[in-house]
Amino acid sequence: MPLMQRAQDNKSKQVITKLVTSAAKNTPAEEAWGNHHVNCYAWAANCEKPHKGKPDPGSNSGYVAGLDNDRLIEGAKRDGMAYVANAPANNPPPFTKGYYCVALYKSTTDHHWYRRDPETGYWTHKPGAHGVKNYGPGFVILPKQLETANHNYGMAATNYHFVGYFYVPEEGIQV
Repeated sequence: MPLMQRAQDNKSKQVITKLVTSAAKNTPAEEAWGNHHVNCYAWAANCEKPHKGKPDPGSNSGYVAGLDNDRLIEGAKRDGMAYVANAPANNPPPFTKGYYCVALYKSTTDHHWYRRDPETGYWTHKPGAHGVKNYGPGFVILPKQLETANHNYGMAATNYHFVGYFYVPEEGIQV
């Protein structure tokens, strides 16, 4: 593994460690990671330096996913995520050595990704240009059962609904 990739892995692990420690204490927290081009999808992919600005599923390969569920799933698969078919929102896939789980949610005009810590089960996310957070609306810690979280970030366009779960290799993927 290249030195840059190892440094990136360590940085994301440090961010997760701080956030899940705070979550266990029921303390909302936010940690810096990446820049304004690093969005929720880049965080889900553990890719601090995306190839083409703000990434979307499939953008690394030139695939345009749009907002159709099947196309978003296909785009993420083309980038290297492994889709967990037919997994219900209330039953995230089991922890698997060498991988972590991410969840895709979608609204009428946007998609949003969450990343689960493989050791504790706590979820984190990176809303756009903000830091990585362990909480959702109202500074409420994201629950281990993500489907019970409030996914409405204040506008009708961001009232997200579950689409699916994916596995990502622990070292991440380039997006």
